Amino acid sequence: MMMTKLQPYRILSLLAFLLVLTSCDSGDIVENDTEQESNGYTVRMNAIVSGMAALSDKYTLALATFKANDNYALTVYSIPSTSTDNAEVSVVASNITSDVSTVELVVTNRLRQRVISLASINMADYAAATDTIRMNVGNVEVGMTGIIQRHVFNASCIQCHGGNGGNGAADLNLTEGHALANLKDVASTRKEGTFRIVSGNAGQSLLHRILAEGGEDILHYNHTEVLTSQFKNDAPAVRTFIDDWINSMKKDE
Repeated sequence: MMMTKLQPYRILSLLAFLLVLTSCDSGDIVENDTEQESNGYTVRMNAIVSGMAALSDKYTLALATFKANDNYALTVYSIPSTSTDNAEVSVVASNITSDVSTVELVVTNRLRQRVISLASINMADYAAATDTIRMNVGNVEVGMTGIIQRHVFNASCIQCHGGNGGNGAADLNLTEGHALANLKDVASTRKEGTFRIVSGNAGQSLLHRILAEGGEDILHYNHTEVLTSQFKNDAPAVRTFIDDWINSMKKDE
């Protein structure tokens, strides 16, 4: 009789055990869904990169995330160095939180500070995104000379220096294919006894002096504003980048 009385309890216990197993499976699925949501956005950046061998080891080429008005990266996904030009590069940035303002293909220094942004997307434009966000950059030159040409000279200098034909102001053509030959170890036509760039010596180069703070009155035009107006809070890091570019030059190369 005792066996008969206990049997219903055993059945109930078995049913309860099966319910626990079922609830655990269901719970795992819910937790995974919640975790996926909390992981935030994902961005995949694709680019064809050239010139990495000419980027100083003081700097890193990376896909990085930035908060608004902050020039120090929140996260950095470094792109491995390669000596191969036209190398196809694909980098994924994941777990991007809602406080991130931009995702950038960027050159950073050793402090993870933005130096020059080569490409950028504004995350506010993708607020409703649920799939991986594609950031297709295309061809990009990441050597120091190429970066300075495209993101400094082309952006801010050639309007006066060669962009409208001829050599431009001070007989200085800074357009692509002409800039380096008109700068490196070439005497200034405006400041007697100086050279526009002295190979390996930024401090003695007129370019350094007119871009540095305190160089506003060296020439008749205030060139310090060229960097501050374009790069704003990043301008000091860009000045250092230009100095490192000059210091890396060798006279006979």
